Amino acid sequence: MDLRVRTVEASEIDAWTRCMGVGFLYSVPDGYGEYFLGDVDLHRTWAAFDGEQVVGTLRSFATPFTVPGPTEVGVAALTNVTVAPTHRRRGLLTEMITSELRASAEREEAVGILIASEYPIYGHFGYGAAIEAAAYSVDLAPTRFVSPRSGSVELVDLVTLRREAPGLYERFRARQPGSIGRDARWWDRALYQVEVPGAKRPEGYQALYRSSAGALEGYVRYRATQSSDHMRPTGEVTVDELVATTPGAYERLWRYCCEIDLVATLRAGDRTVDEPLGWLLEDARTLRQTGRYDFVWVRVLDVAGALAARCYAVDGHLVIEVSDDLGFAQGRYALDGGPSGATCTRTDETADLSMSVDAVGSLYAGGVSAHILRDIGRIDEHRAGAVDRAAVMFQTSTAPWCSTWF
Repeated sequence: MDLRVRTVEASEIDAWTRCMGVGFLYSVPDGYGEYFLGDVDLHRTWAAFDGEQVVGTLRSFATPFTVPGPTEVGVAALTNVTVAPTHRRRGLLTEMITSELRASAEREEAVGILIASEYPIYGHFGYGAAIEAAAYSVDLAPTRFVSPRSGSVELVDLVTLRREAPGLYERFRARQPGSIGRDARWWDRALYQVEVPGAKRPEGYQALYRSSAGALEGYVRYRATQSSDHMRPTGEVTVDELVATTPGAYERLWRYCCEIDLVATLRAGDRTVDEPLGWLLEDARTLRQTGRYDFVWVRVLDVAGALAARCYAVDGHLVIEVSDDLGFAQGRYALDGGPSGATCTRTDETADLSMSVDAVGSLYAGGVSAHILRDIGRIDEHRAGAVDRAAVMFQTSTAPWCSTWF
């Protein structure tokens, strides 16, 4: 066998997408490769080859990633990672990931992120589970809102939403730790403004919220199914995305969705784990969290650059010893951070804490407490009180949340 890993050429994208489809268990339609070529940077698109046959896929793209402050850091988002079932256990995944990590480090990207299709894989490469997501359901019949707010909701077509939503999302993203950017092609694809081979346009609705002063402050995308049992509605409304830049928009859009006729249940997935919706209801027990799961994983490549890019809840000084089997983040670092910013440099000071690079990734966005990582053996404390200090410094006022699949 002639096994090797390298970046791909445009002429190889059809074979690459077919291999990706095999890995994710779907058939790639004719013409998809030509469309997909517009989404990829060939310098960041890797394949494993057996001779001329593509037997593994992986690519990354650059995106802004909002971190506590809020501020942002440029990251490498890893996606489309597969190995053909005929070529598992031959080191191809390891070679693709380490090749991309080396290239990312050379591009001076301090952080990498991904969504893991299988939990056990990516810790081996220094990624730490960092941001969770949750799913919810609402029993609509008894649901009432405590203090309904003013403002208006307007049903719009997809062309109108395509014009208005990106700006709203950017305002939301800029202050929501854990969120990433969405480019024009993402919006065109998500809102069916272009023909994507094999994509089916589902039936759905979209609405904008305007404040009583006329300011555009939120939008929602949703679907509904109608059914009944002995003349009583049993249908469901599914919220695909709800973005609000003010508390008024948040309340009014959820109330709109909860008051749709002919449905009995509302469902929403990929939401934040600290969704405040229940506090708006007369009976918060009509809202249930039906699932909670890891979503975004973080891989720190440049500890000094990554930790200096975010802000911290309180002023503090920590010396952190980081181990990294792949060598990118290995070292001892002095962090001085607070609400207004931070500095982080290599140091010879005695370490307050030591941890592996995946633990640094888990801490980074503020979604995992240093206490938890200490209690499960992923952080060692060398100076009394250092874990307490780290837990307070890295915490965020709201949970980090990414609402964008990639």
